[in-house]
Amino acid sequence: MDSYICKIADLAYYENEKQTIVDVDIQDEKIEMNCEVDGVCFSAGGEYYFETFQLFRDYLLEFGYGIKCNGSRLNAIQSGMMEYSEKIYLVEFGRQALDKDLFSIWDYADIKDFPTTNEQKVFANKWYKSLEQK
Repeated sequence: MDSYICKIADLAYYENEKQTIVDVDIQDEKIEMNCEVDGVCFSAGGEYYFETFQLFRDYLLEFGYGIKCNGSRLNAIQSGMMEYSEKIYLVEFGRQALDKDLFSIWDYADIKDFPTTNEQKVFANKWYKSLEQK
């Protein structure tokens, strides 16, 4: 099991940040993520790392919390070859992702906007199309 110290933004009070520990347990082909915020336990499970993170993050968002890490950025993309890894690319329109764009999902990000999985998918589709236009 891996543990990550993360900051959580209370979306009702943007100035109010909390610190939590996110536990990630990977066994066989199952990934489990969980944490506790204000006495409430949040958890999600899935097969692929970033997809599980997205479920976990969306669950936090439903309760008014945003997790301040790179995986919560709108431009976070994971390649199929990294499906079991906590690594993601932070991409820019019109530019192919490079090794220098590779980060951990859990690295702190000083962000104020917290997109949903659907918003990330829309961005990803636009990014892929921007590469075709070159």
